[in-house]
Amino acid sequence: MKLLNIACGGRYHKDWMNVDFHADSNQVQKVNILGGLPFEDNSYDVVYSSHFLEHVSPLQATFVLTEASRLLKQNGILRIVVPDLENLCREYLQILEKVNNNNNDDSLLDKKYRWISIELLDQLVRVDSGGEMGRIFKEVSNNKDKDLAKYILDRTGDELLTSQQETKVRTITIDKIKNKLLYYYLQFVRFLIPKNLRDLIFIRTSVGERHQWMYDKYSLTKILIELGFKNISLKSYNTSDIENFNDYILDIKEDGTPYKGVSSIYIEARK
Repeated sequence: MKLLNIACGGRYHKDWMNVDFHADSNQVQKVNILGGLPFEDNSYDVVYSSHFLEHVSPLQATFVLTEASRLLKQNGILRIVVPDLENLCREYLQILEKVNNNNNDDSLLDKKYRWISIELLDQLVRVDSGGEMGRIFKEVSNNKDKDLAKYILDRTGDELLTSQQETKVRTITIDKIKNKLLYYYLQFVRFLIPKNLRDLIFIRTSVGERHQWMYDKYSLTKILIELGFKNISLKSYNTSDIENFNDYILDIKEDGTPYKGVSSIYIEARK
């Protein structure tokens, strides 16, 4: 069975063809995904992509899904994971109702309100790397705020108070050197702009850090139908029609919990 993982980031498996714009492992092939995928038509049984489509424009997302259809064999499976706009909105409204009706000073509720607002909006509007989300991550880690850390863990899967930090071996590559030189050049150009205009002209976030769009089950299903996919179904982080999918530890952690928390949507479809 041939398996393709598009925009894998640091989440990949040796049994898959893993592609990403940045390749920090010999198990990942460097590909400019928005320029097209360099594989033959009808060559894959499964195409999977997690938390990528929201980082590109709707037009670019449609292009990537069209490429996925081209690569899939007949009746092949497409699995897409993105942040769930409906889940985010429902949680925001639920928390908002609670803070509006709360007559007592509830610090945890206030913290949850701050977080859910950030989770909904920050990656759409941030102009510096990490944004408000990065700042609250640092606060929670420094203050050892267990209650808020648990809420964030449930929402997004981010473990802020874990004692076991994952250590990645960082290698120096030609691509990394080129990217760093480009970064320094852009920083120099930025300082030529008047200070009060810099953030309007230059956005200091990493490639793929900002959200360009958001999806729910209705909008994503509608796109897949328009592209000719069939048998579209809503899954969960640990359910799939892909044979032995959980063995690859992509949407789940090794302890069986969701890698991206409860705020993602999982959709599968057939070509």
